[in-house]
Amino acid sequence: MGFGTNMNKLGSGVSFLLVAIFVLVSILVSVFSSYYFTSTLSEQKAQELVQLFSAPDTSFDETAKNILNSRQDVLYIKLLDSKGVLQESFGSDEGENIEMFPITTSENSTILLGLVGTDFKNLIIYPALWSALIGLVVSIIVLFILSLLSNGKSDSIEKIISGMKRVSRGDSTTKLESSEAGDDVTMIRAYETFNQMLDMLKRRENVEVEEPIFQPTLIATEEKEEETNTRRVTVIVAKIADFQDLSSTLDSTEFNSFLADYRKSASSIISNYGGVIEALMKEEIVAFFNAPEEQTNPELRAICSAVEVLQHLATITRERKLEGKIAINGKIGIGTKTLNVYSDSGVPQGIKGVTDTARSICDISPIWRVIVSSELYLSVSEYVEARELTLGEESYYSIVGVEEGIV
Repeated sequence: MGFGTNMNKLGSGVSFLLVAIFVLVSILVSVFSSYYFTSTLSEQKAQELVQLFSAPDTSFDETAKNILNSRQDVLYIKLLDSKGVLQESFGSDEGENIEMFPITTSENSTILLGLVGTDFKNLIIYPALWSALIGLVVSIIVLFILSLLSNGKSDSIEKIISGMKRVSRGDSTTKLESSEAGDDVTMIRAYETFNQMLDMLKRRENVEVEEPIFQPTLIATEEKEEETNTRRVTVIVAKIADFQDLSSTLDSTEFNSFLADYRKSASSIISNYGGVIEALMKEEIVAFFNAPEEQTNPELRAICSAVEVLQHLATITRERKLEGKIAINGKIGIGTKTLNVYSDSGVPQGIKGVTDTARSICDISPIWRVIVSSELYLSVSEYVEARELTLGEESYYSIVGVEEGIV
């Protein structure tokens, strides 16, 4: 509780600091822009008036009178000869905040322009205030969006912590719904792992332990090894083809969003057929069938889930092509082997060998194919349609169709 509170306080402090920095930068940029603008504004006005005196068809006094009658920002205009002696003067130089600009003509005479001074206060302060207000609003909106994005993961972590506390107090009925983890693949995996751990604890609690018979003359007893039985375990490995090229070509946000949606949907499909997700690693998904829980027709379950996962990825690719985006290809390899499985926990021994077999099949598989070994195909040939392929020096089968309603 104290750690969470301290983290919340730290996050709030950082948020306020970011807001203050963003607002300060906005004000500094506004002040600099306003100062630069005001420092050149009067000079630009004077340069505009110079062009009027260069007209050949009008005299000085006529031009000066026209300017004074038409421009409220010009208070007086004076003409000095080359020695600085006043020749003509129009307007009044009485008043405050008057800026004088001397202009030298081609005849070495000087024209003095008296312009109304710029109100630096309004030109700098008001833009600075508006910039501060806009910076504050933008900062609040950004922080609000970030808080919405982070609250989901924080809530998921809090639920896991709460569940662990209940389990530590002896409550083994706690379950976490993976649907409540949102779209975060890491949180979904954490929820599933927590539930698997809980199921294993329940199975251990339900095992009846026989009371040892009291034997006063018995000095030592032999430890009883955990019993095992043999079981056919099937592993599927689903991969995204050209994963490295796609990760460097596609926009990171787009690619991460696709991976999250694809992994979530694929995990749901595999779970519906009784598979257990073992790993989500970059381009591949690894899942077990017939372990730890014993199942009927595990090979058919694995094949059906693999076909459906590939069909789902094909649907995503068709939608991307319609949107003019790069296609994303996939392939799946399936391996199976009879292993020793612990009776109590259902954990198989030597599962790495089956996983490596499935992965090697997937690596040599063409895209958009579900490839199985000849041994696996022979065990399900009555229910599936497949095409024989020679990959490398060995024979494999590419699944073409599966009989409906067999699982």
